Amino acid sequence: MAHLYLFLLGLASGLAILAITSYRRVSPTWLKWLLVASGLFVISRYVTMALFTSEEAPQRFWALRHCWYGTSLGLTLPSVFAVDQLVRHPAMTPKKLLIRFAPFLIAYLTVIFFADAQAVPDRVVGWSLKLTPPWRAAVIVVQSVFVLGFVGISLMLMAKLPSWPIRRALLGLVAGHVYLTLDGLIQAFGGWYFRPNLYSEMVTLLALWHAYETAADLR
Repeated sequence: MAHLYLFLLGLASGLAILAITSYRRVSPTWLKWLLVASGLFVISRYVTMALFTSEEAPQRFWALRHCWYGTSLGLTLPSVFAVDQLVRHPAMTPKKLLIRFAPFLIAYLTVIFFADAQAVPDRVVGWSLKLTPPWRAAVIVVQSVFVLGFVGISLMLMAKLPSWPIRRALLGLVAGHVYLTLDGLIQAFGGWYFRPNLYSEMVTLLALWHAYETAADLR
């Protein structure tokens, strides 16, 4: 199980790199580099998780605990801009979209840098991080609001847009975030299971890669 877990971390890192390669044709330049930075943050999460397989991780790598929650921002931010890249609505600009995403950006950054977390022995290998109950509740609320809004807007666009490639890309993003949400709720209320399910994250990374590649091909 430990070897399988490390293999999955490597596979997830590879899919994060694949997603980063799809950001190369995004414009403007500042948005491209913002997306690349978010992708690197996701990779830092998997590196941190690999380091936390060590028995001495809480003492040696505690400073890296902030990276553990890299996907909270590294998967949501690119997803929002992926919809914009696919739809290309003339009334929306990347700067306007970033302003609208700002409340979630602030919420995710607050969790990443200020949340109270505890190192708990993992049932597979090493250690995992577990948020304290108030922070866990806050994350559930923020993520639920984001997913409901994101899925609702995506489904509305799928119903209105006739382009099958765009609808397929949006469907992939919706599936990824629904899977992530269900995974997060199982972890939050399961109590006994602290290790994140990497499969939901890998599905979302693949959906991001497909969405950005589709957007680039449609230009």
